[in-house]
Amino acid sequence: MKKNNKKTFDKSFWLSVSIFLLIVIIILFLPALITGNYWLGIDFTHTGEIGDTIGGIISPFVAIAAAVLTFIAFWVQFKANQQQREDIALERFDNQFFEMLKIHKENSNNIIKSYAESVAGSGFGCGEGKMQLAPLLELQEHRKRGFEYFVEEINKEYDEWKKMNKKSEKKDIFLSVYSSQWKKAGYSFGHYFRHLFLIVKFVVSKDFLTYEERRNYLRILRASLSTYEQVFLYYNWLSGYGRKWEDDNNHYFTDYRMIHNVDFSIHKDFQINNMQPFKELLEKKNYRTEKNRDVNDDTLFELIK
Repeated sequence: MKKNNKKTFDKSFWLSVSIFLLIVIIILFLPALITGNYWLGIDFTHTGEIGDTIGGIISPFVAIAAAVLTFIAFWVQFKANQQQREDIALERFDNQFFEMLKIHKENSNNIIKSYAESVAGSGFGCGEGKMQLAPLLELQEHRKRGFEYFVEEINKEYDEWKKMNKKSEKKDIFLSVYSSQWKKAGYSFGHYFRHLFLIVKFVVSKDFLTYEERRNYLRILRASLSTYEQVFLYYNWLSGYGRKWEDDNNHYFTDYRMIHNVDFSIHKDFQINNMQPFKELLEKKNYRTEKNRDVNDDTLFELIK
């Protein structure tokens, strides 16, 4: 869980204590000041009991000091309660985040399993007389390769479709290819991406976290994604199905670096540095960075040259 750096005894507290101590010091020296013959030229020995005089003069100051002390006590208790509420909120956030992360991994495993079983069970790539053995072998291979298989299938199928549809727009061909892969997986992809999007939105929406802290949580999430899983996420955005990952309202790919160092696996026709809005951001280098880091240190996508 993220450590809370806020302090109960912050600068405002010590300022209040300093003012209180100053008042106490003034009260302590006040009797000597006001009973001296040099003060206003008055001889207090002729005004009755000196103690009564001092008491009458100091009483209001003592009452003020008591009020100030009471205020400080209530203020410290308020700050302590406030910090406790923030700690509880942060602990709840941590628990929910890691529970959502656990569900994401389960979704990832399930989608690989179901998709691998459907492909292997179809007998794809099997010769005659090998229908019984091949599905099992392919199932093991697809589970091992995971999202790498999805990306390679999309890239391969896109090249095939492009040869047969030379007059069509590249994006239209890609959408058709991606849609075909989506149909093969049924509704697994939709469930997977919706939950992944929910996790990112959940982290980004927490105002009690700084930008740097949100980035750190999303680093944990991104670390759970394989390289090809990130490419598949980019393809989801490119197809139009996942446009909300990067649009006018959300900047999860750019501000929060949810895809990083993946260009070597992306088809050459759709490299990130050639696609808008990423191309313009990379050229102008005006994207958001963490404190004490510039665009050369906190790079966008970490593209491999």
